[in-house]
Amino acid sequence: MQPWDLKSQMLEEIEKRGGWANCHAHFDKAFYITKEGLDKTMIDMETKWLMSDDIKKKSTEEEVAARIRTALDNLLAQGVKNTISFVDAYEAVNHKAIDAALKVKEEYKDKINFKIAAQPLGGLINSAALELYEAITAKADIAGGLPSKDRPNDDANMYILFSVAKNLNKPLHVHIDQENNPNEHDTEKLIKYTKKFGYEGRVTAVHALSISALTKTKREEIYKQLADAGISVVVCPSAAISMRQLDQYEAPLHNSIANVPEMLAAGVNVGLGVDNICDFYQPFIDGDMWTEMRLLQEACRYYNFEELVKIASENGQKIINIK
Repeated sequence: MQPWDLKSQMLEEIEKRGGWANCHAHFDKAFYITKEGLDKTMIDMETKWLMSDDIKKKSTEEEVAARIRTALDNLLAQGVKNTISFVDAYEAVNHKAIDAALKVKEEYKDKINFKIAAQPLGGLINSAALELYEAITAKADIAGGLPSKDRPNDDANMYILFSVAKNLNKPLHVHIDQENNPNEHDTEKLIKYTKKFGYEGRVTAVHALSISALTKTKREEIYKQLADAGISVVVCPSAAISMRQLDQYEAPLHNSIANVPEMLAAGVNVGLGVDNICDFYQPFIDGDMWTEMRLLQEACRYYNFEELVKIASENGQKIINIK
């Protein structure tokens, strides 16, 4: 191996540390995209949440399972040993996605450590949506959150989310501060409810992107609070860098990604995820972990070999195996 071949050295070291850990994905709705559907990728995220409802309703449980298998086979070929996938938990799919995921989890139990999180795309304010989410989350490994789905009632959503997680004794993974918007401030709410419910060490923030649009002083303050509360952060570089540019706001110059160097300096446990694969959100993302690692390096201008290896492996393994 040549001394300049840092990629091969890093891949070798990641394998020694237990292999890649993919901390975030949505396998149940992967592989939806077609060339004809590319025009739909430019629609805002909130519209996309429900845009594929018809496809989901028409899909059989076996078709959902097939998508999950394809995603897992892709990860296994890369040497991924641990992964999480959200599955939708709302009326468009009912229990179809969770049951498909559980079936595949059993099939692959000797190949990969596969954890399942519930995605409340129906929100949590509506009583029927909440009842369905609770029933699906009871089957899952992780209570998944999407507080912005219920805006302007996201505070109420977060309270309910933590209540459900605590009642079912599940760790939490929460989509938070996704917009690269300096006015979002959802991570502070997540910290508040983590402390309120005594959930320190059991919460993972997915994306935490909007913090990057704040001043350095404020960023460092929030990152320290995350570390103190034992909240991990999962960064999905391709998804983050692709967020819409909100030209109506002013913010410090920054790339559209969580500030990994500052989080690590504050003591935050940071993991890596692929997020969406070949769908309306990210039509060209193919679930390649090295691609995500490379984009993290350049978007964050961060080249600490040891810390990058840990993000890819040990840190992610900790996140995936939180009880």
